[in-house]
Amino acid sequence: MKKILAFLLATTLLCAMFVLPSAAADNINYEEEFEFAKRAPSIDGVVKPGEYGVTPIHRYSESKSQFTQGDDHDDYNNWDFSFYGVWDKDYVYMAWVVESAVHAGMPEEDQNADGVYDDADTVYMWPYSCVQFIFTPGKPASGSGRFQTSAWSGDYLEVGLGLSADGNQIRVPWSKPNNATALNVNDWDAAIVRDDANKTTTYEVRIPWSKSGLTEAGNGAQFGLTYAVAAQEHYDTKKGMIEWQDAILGTKNADNAAVITLTGNEDIQIEQIAPVNPDAKEEGELPAEAEGKVQLVIDGVNTSITSEKAYLYTDPAKVASNNNNWATSILLAPVEGQEGQYTIVEKQTGNGEAFSFTTEDTTGMIAFSVHSAGEDGSEGKARRDAVDALVEGDILGLFGVDFDKADTLYSNSMFYVISSSAGEESTDESSEEESSEASSEVSSEASSEVSSTVESSVGITSDAEDEGGLGAWLWVIIGGAVVVLGAVAAIVLKKKKA
Repeated sequence: MKKILAFLLATTLLCAMFVLPSAAADNINYEEEFEFAKRAPSIDGVVKPGEYGVTPIHRYSESKSQFTQGDDHDDYNNWDFSFYGVWDKDYVYMAWVVESAVHAGMPEEDQNADGVYDDADTVYMWPYSCVQFIFTPGKPASGSGRFQTSAWSGDYLEVGLGLSADGNQIRVPWSKPNNATALNVNDWDAAIVRDDANKTTTYEVRIPWSKSGLTEAGNGAQFGLTYAVAAQEHYDTKKGMIEWQDAILGTKNADNAAVITLTGNEDIQIEQIAPVNPDAKEEGELPAEAEGKVQLVIDGVNTSITSEKAYLYTDPAKVASNNNNWATSILLAPVEGQEGQYTIVEKQTGNGEAFSFTTEDTTGMIAFSVHSAGEDGSEGKARRDAVDALVEGDILGLFGVDFDKADTLYSNSMFYVISSSAGEESTDESSEEESSEASSEVSSEASSEVSSTVESSVGITSDAEDEGGLGAWLWVIIGGAVVVLGAVAAIVLKKKKA
């Protein structure tokens, strides 16, 4: 009996060692606030006292638990920096003040001739002194796979800010969000100033919300932020890089980014930000057969799916490679002799797992994926419910997509249900009333008064919070139970000895 109790006690202590620290990591999904700016900072490369509030968001030397450190990226170990962030109704402002004797800019041979960078493949800024940062359009959750959708890019904005060796400012976008493929970082206001006398380099940037790639702004809005600061002459010879949150250096993982909440002005309510994408093609009138039917708005084409959205894939094989593990996807074959009509061949729901269609030959077919995670009342619920009711053999009409130019859409592009076993096929008023509850959100966007813009994306839903938060609480509960069990075992053992 003593051996059994001793084993239980040892196991308890061992489990507690592994369980309890799991909820305490500061370098993943750290929660931080940007305060409202009472006076807008001047973008001049100088951070003046009080310009970004009383104190910086953090200083590296004072907040090291929030940073990913180690010999892999920093061989200098003798430099420091402060980070600042505030916001107002029109902009988000950020600044980094780097204190380092080393500062080296990108050499001329690595620069674009015109100094304008809109193609990440042409620039290798990161081996030199610079700042890299990532915005995730909504609230990130580690392990969710919502924003990091491929090895080196995903549904997020990643930008580098730096000075060239000859003193020119450089801004490079390595990745752009799905809702902001036309975003141009050269439209931002930025100032980068090296002060050799004081051994500091200041990076300062003002980003309009409308050109940020984020999906919402206002008091209480949330998004993800992670950054890496480099103070080095060349990464291959001596490394000098430190990152806030474990998300950029080494392996990309934007879902590990810090969670930023905008605070300080309740008069500025949260508002959706329109997508920064090429203008939609000229609107067309809905075909008569679409009136009164369940309508499924299409938010994008041939790209990774995002929270609450629904995308069309002209090649069904793309579904497997575009983060549809949190989507319900339907495979559609054209109806012979009926232009613009498609019948459902197969239907799959990821439920968090990667999947592919089982149909072997998908030649000439298309696919439609609807983000399947969310809570009651969330933006995409009506569309999810409508797709959940569809089955193989149902027929959908497609409107507003030009397959010759599939990366652009009419502003009211959609599928609409022509016939379904769920009974949406009739076109009389009673049918419209029966389907109104299921289609209220999407049909209001594309009915007789058609919306002029595609719905904008929204941030990650509570379902992702469950993945990043509920899991941690579950481990804490388990850890607590194990500790209690260990205490009981110890008491019994003590009584046995007595």
